[in-house]
Amino acid sequence: MKTKLLCLLIFASGIVFGQKKISLSHFPEDKVMVIAHRADWREAPENSAWAVRKAIEKGIDMVEVDLALTKDSVLVLMHDKTIDRTTTGTGKPGDYTLAELRKFSLRDGLGSTTQMKVPTLEEILDITQDKILINLDKGFDYINIVYPLLKKRKMLDQVLFKGSETYKEFNRKYAMIKNDIHFMPIVRLNLKEGWQKITEYTDHYKVYGFEFTVGETEQNMIDFNKVREKGCRVWVNALWPHHNSGHNDDLALENPEVYEWFLKNKVNMIQTDRPKELIGFLKKKNLYY
Repeated sequence: MKTKLLCLLIFASGIVFGQKKISLSHFPEDKVMVIAHRADWREAPENSAWAVRKAIEKGIDMVEVDLALTKDSVLVLMHDKTIDRTTTGTGKPGDYTLAELRKFSLRDGLGSTTQMKVPTLEEILDITQDKILINLDKGFDYINIVYPLLKKRKMLDQVLFKGSETYKEFNRKYAMIKNDIHFMPIVRLNLKEGWQKITEYTDHYKVYGFEFTVGETEQNMIDFNKVREKGCRVWVNALWPHHNSGHNDDLALENPEVYEWFLKNKVNMIQTDRPKELIGFLKKKNLYY
């Protein structure tokens, strides 16, 4: 009986046989979260079910995916305003019903046609639930659909929202749900946003963290350690030079030590197009969860 009770307690804690708990609330602040941009798109078409599955296989902490709405009001994954680049079709997602959209195939990163179809958000949630965290880009555009869906699935602690609104705008739009969700304001240091925006949020609301766009140089950098001292995580993209003063992913192919810049500046959330290289670097530093 005691053994049975112990097993139940271990299961309830969310850690079984060494598996990590998939939850924003439980992610350690002293580890660096690895976020795959448009899921693991180098292994499969961006924003596809297989790109998400590949991210899970690699042990990536979070996938960033983009939302769009079909003509029959079904949420699907799509980054662009049109389907031209990423599928064999043309036009906007909203020009088609889901059934019509599924007549087209997804293209891979080289533009070649695959056998894969545009996935729905619900299909992606079936894959990700309790396996990997999600950042829903454009999630607030469809919050009246997204929020009830996540609440019903009890996934609000596995999904991160973000946006560029001021706190006043955010509070006006989302006051009714703001304490149920995890939100990360975007602070564009390259556009001279900074401490005023940060303080407006931290004085009134418990944010999950802040996403910072640094710019091509460090001219407008702030001390991220002071942001961390407020109990907020710091997200910086490794994607392209204008996000990170030139410390971008492609440099990691020759020298993964480029990611040392993020650690030096107390960044603990990195969105990347090179998750394999980033995870390898973090493992050597004992900073991979």
